[in-house]
Amino acid sequence: MPKSTQTTTSTDSVSVPFPRITGMVRQLTHDVRNGLNNVDLQAAFLQEIVTDPQAVPEIKRLRGMVTDAAKMLQAFSAMFWLPEPNLVTYSAAVFIEDFRMRLGKILPEQAPEIQWTVKLGDQSISVDIEMLYRGLTEFIKNAFHFREGQRPIEVHVGADACHLLIDLIESKTSIPSAPEGWGVEPLNSTRRSGFGMGLFHARQVLAAHRGDVMATFDPKAERLTTRLSLPLAAR
Repeated sequence: MPKSTQTTTSTDSVSVPFPRITGMVRQLTHDVRNGLNNVDLQAAFLQEIVTDPQAVPEIKRLRGMVTDAAKMLQAFSAMFWLPEPNLVTYSAAVFIEDFRMRLGKILPEQAPEIQWTVKLGDQSISVDIEMLYRGLTEFIKNAFHFREGQRPIEVHVGADACHLLIDLIESKTSIPSAPEGWGVEPLNSTRRSGFGMGLFHARQVLAAHRGDVMATFDPKAERLTTRLSLPLAAR
C-alpha cells in the first residue's frame, strides 16, 4: 500500500496578489465598522436611559472612542482602493492656495512651520481635487513624522513648460535608505497608526494623475528633495 505524504508550506514562501489583500482588507474593515456601529448604537441607548452623573460623561467618551476607531479603519481601508479620478480643470495657483489652507486645518500646529515659495502664473491643471489633496497631504505628514528636530521644511512650487512642480525640501543629516525605493511597495513597515501604506497610496494618487515622484538626497548640503510633478492642462 503506498504511503501517503503530506507537504507543508512555509508562510515565508506564500505570495498573495495585492488585489486579493485589498479585497480582504476592505471586507474586514467593513465588518469591523459594522460592529463598531452596533456598539455606538448600544452606547447611545445607554446614554438615554442612564441618569448617573458619573456614568453619562463616560458613555459619551466611549462613543467618541468608537467613532475615532471607525474613522481610522475607514482611512486605512481607503488606502487600499483608488477610484478613477474625477478630473476638473483648475487654476494651479488657486489649488495650491486652497491646499495650504486645508493643511492649516489638518495640521494646525505644524503647517505654519512650512516655508513656502510659490511662483505660478495662470497655469491650469486637470485633477481630482479631493484625491490630490489627500495624496499631497500624505507627503507633508511623512516629512513631519521623520523630521530631524526642528530642522526646516520647505515647499517650492513652480512650473516648467509642461508640468506643475512641487519640491518638498527637508533638511537632513542622513537618510535610512535610498529614496527611490520609498513608497514603491506597500506594507513594508508598520508602526503605531502606520502600516506602510501612506506613501504608497500617495504615489498611486500621483500616478493616477499621470504625475511622477522623484526624491534625491544631497549629503553635503544635508538636503532631501522630493519633487512631485503633475502635467499642466492644455491651453
